Amino acid sequence: IISSAAATDVERGFSRGGLTVTKLRHNLSDESTRAATVLQSWSKVEGLIPEAEIIQVFKSKSERPKKGNLSVTKDDIVVVE
Repeated sequence: IISSAAATDVERGFSRGGLTVTKLRHNLSDESTRAATVLQSWSKVEGLIPEAEIIQVFKSKSERPKKGNLSVTKDDIVVVE
């Protein structure tokens, strides 16, 4: 059996994606899954990912209000007739 390097890379990437989506993380969006898989691959190359910047982005995301904690005000309601 002959396998090209490109096919092997695709299979590796697909396998990494499968390891990212677990029972506890099955509700990730496709964008989050793709980003996590790419970051995992790139993290092996020293200096490629600005770690301090990534940490800051994750910290700012954790400060966003959760979906269940959003309050709806009268101004937020739109009536469509």
